[in-house]
Amino acid sequence: MGCLRRLGCLVLLLAAALVAGFLFRDRLAALYHRLRGSRAAAPVAYAAPAPGSAARAGAALDGLTRRGGPAYVDLSAAELAGLVAREVSPGPRPVLDSVAVALDSGRVEVRGSVDVAVVPREVLGPLAGGLGARQRVTAAGTLSVAEGQVWWTVDAVHIGDLPVPHAAIPRLLRALGLPGLRGAAIPLPLAAGVGDVRVTPAAVRLYRASAR
Repeated sequence: MGCLRRLGCLVLLLAAALVAGFLFRDRLAALYHRLRGSRAAAPVAYAAPAPGSAARAGAALDGLTRRGGPAYVDLSAAELAGLVAREVSPGPRPVLDSVAVALDSGRVEVRGSVDVAVVPREVLGPLAGGLGARQRVTAAGTLSVAEGQVWWTVDAVHIGDLPVPHAAIPRLLRALGLPGLRGAAIPLPLAAGVGDVRVTPAAVRLYRASAR
């Protein structure tokens, strides 16, 4: 009995340590960097849709399909955010709102506020009961082109600070009601006939199918 009692206490202490580590992870990370004399990574710069950004992006994309149009067009993070927000945030109570986009070398990150009620409970695990009605969600992935369509393949998702298991990402995306999914790949609402795409911290560059 004494051994079992000690084992039970050890389990409780480990559980408490894990919970404390999760709750105070930001402070612990800052302390770790101070002790090592290093700096924490700079925060990602997100851009929200600006007024008229979706319309400007749409007009630029139309040029790719127009005879004699440009060889490529550049979309800023705010313009891409405008297109994404228009696609995923319809209706008075959208599943995903407050959309913002950040660009990095070869990667696109999208942040928004999600209705937790639509998220499968097994994705959230034991922390589901401690979340509010809406929660910040962050997704990141790469862009590619297949048959003229631009696809965003999501390979990392966080709900709040909770990472979603990679295998659960397609299930979460389906729960959000995103149209046209292929596993974890989401078709972006961009012009048809795109030949290639490049992502830099400054812009998403989309090339005509016939020229690059």
